[in-house]
Amino acid sequence: MMSVSVMSVSSTCFLRGAERGAHMRRMQACRPVGRLASGRALVEVGSMGSIMPWALVALCFALGVASRSISDTFVVFVPALQQAFDAHRGSVTLIYSFALLVGGIAAPIAGWIVDRFGLRTLTIVGVTAATLATASASQATELWHLYLGLGVVMGFAGASLSGVLSSSLLGRWFPARRLGVALGVAWSASGVGAMGMFPLAQHLITTEGWRHAYIVFAVMSALFIPLLVFLPWARIERGAPGLAPQRAAADRGPTVGEAVRAWPFWALTSSFALTSVGIFSLVPQTMVYLLERGIDGPYAARALAVAGLLTPLGMVGFSWLADRGGRRLAALLAYACSIAGVGALALVDGPQDDPWLWLYVLLFGGSMGSRGPMISTLATLRYRGAHFGRIYGLIGIGMGLGGFLGAWIGGVLHDLTGGYTAVMVLSVAALALAAASLGSEAGARERLGR
Repeated sequence: MMSVSVMSVSSTCFLRGAERGAHMRRMQACRPVGRLASGRALVEVGSMGSIMPWALVALCFALGVASRSISDTFVVFVPALQQAFDAHRGSVTLIYSFALLVGGIAAPIAGWIVDRFGLRTLTIVGVTAATLATASASQATELWHLYLGLGVVMGFAGASLSGVLSSSLLGRWFPARRLGVALGVAWSASGVGAMGMFPLAQHLITTEGWRHAYIVFAVMSALFIPLLVFLPWARIERGAPGLAPQRAAADRGPTVGEAVRAWPFWALTSSFALTSVGIFSLVPQTMVYLLERGIDGPYAARALAVAGLLTPLGMVGFSWLADRGGRRLAALLAYACSIAGVGALALVDGPQDDPWLWLYVLLFGGSMGSRGPMISTLATLRYRGAHFGRIYGLIGIGMGLGGFLGAWIGGVLHDLTGGYTAVMVLSVAALALAAASLGSEAGARERLGR
């Protein structure tokens, strides 16, 4: 009996010691990585060995392809739509501008959905909208049908499945020092997806017609709906076990009212808007600019295709630099590359200026999409909490509105002046102002802790 008693006591001591040891190891595996504006500390698991975080990045990427990449293929459909509806080029291309505008304006609605009903509802609503948009386009008999389907409905799908979704979802699974790269990969879906979607769209239009192409895209989007219904969203929404705000029950993050009354909100919103003005005032006219300077059409198209290839690489690369080398440094360097790229394009005056063309491709193409993930990362770190979706949605209005106004004002300036100097001055001025705005918030984040 004494032997049994001794063994029982020893086993009990061993189990208690093991429990204490496991508890100490868990405590040592977690370390503080920074502070939010509200003073909440975040903890991260020392090892991100789980496949779940990167599987969710892949999900955001795939949903981006199913919405934004398909929406971007519209430029391939323009000639066929112009012929089918006997419409002017401007009337057709305005559909895509509408999608950009609605994509920004609808972002607060997408944010409200995720705050109120959760990620499952947001993703299903977004994919359903993308499916309905392309399916309705395949049956359009009047041009206004396309404005409604590909402009309004597809714009809402883009708002639901891009920045609001990726920031709300990945912010729960990645610590501050890795969040930028994760968002950069998710944001790159539009560029990477376009490499496959553009040739597919062109092939389908040539062989089967534009209506059949939109039916194929509708089916591709619809295939995501069963997956999204049955994903373990309760587990996904809880986030990484080692990444949680202290006093989560008491501190639910800043409210919308608190956010809009402070400068960081307007710094991020104006950064989105001004960056979009700087990019979209120039990009839609670049091909025509090169043709007017005697650059061979196929050669110019290849150069711009390389710029498109560099865009997703720049998204991930500058996000990595922001996570590792400093957010302010990465932001200012990205804007400096874009501004220098505009300068290189201005020096292209003929086929002999090939080096300036490729310098534009490298600098402008490599930095063109890099600010989106940076702004999203800063917004996530500052505002994550119960009201994040709505706050980020309001910030996202700047991107859609800036893209719409940039493309429109750029075209007006060209028509008024008969050249591109004013367009380039607008682009550089907008990018410089955006650099000052984003640089101030990035510097504030570094002072608070990365």
